[in-house]
Amino acid sequence: MIRFVVLLLISAIFLGGLTVVAFNQHWIDKIPSFFYPTLIFLVFATSTIFVYLYKAKSPDYFVQLYLLTMALKFLAYGAYNVLMILEDKDGASYNVAFFMVLYIVFTGLEITFLFRKITDSRHP
Repeated sequence: MIRFVVLLLISAIFLGGLTVVAFNQHWIDKIPSFFYPTLIFLVFATSTIFVYLYKAKSPDYFVQLYLLTMALKFLAYGAYNVLMILEDKDGASYNVAFFMVLYIVFTGLEITFLFRKITDSRHP
């Protein structure tokens, strides 16, 4: 579990740094206005969800909890994106694109680590 959190933080720092470098090299016109809130929100949400899923004991409970977290993520992340769009209409594309890149990378990490846990627990 510690490895996941460390890799999540390293990924967040890398993607945040890459965004700043892209801005400084003029690959993008501006840094998303929700740069730090998005980083903090997604790192916190992903790590919290991972901890709960990682601690799930039975496979039935894991599946139910995973489906619940997916539904909650859909609602919360959708609301967050609507908030970003309404607050900064001119920079909405930058904010949503940054959010989606982080979401895809963090969800990929989460699935990879959970898959390893599930397959390791089935093969003693």
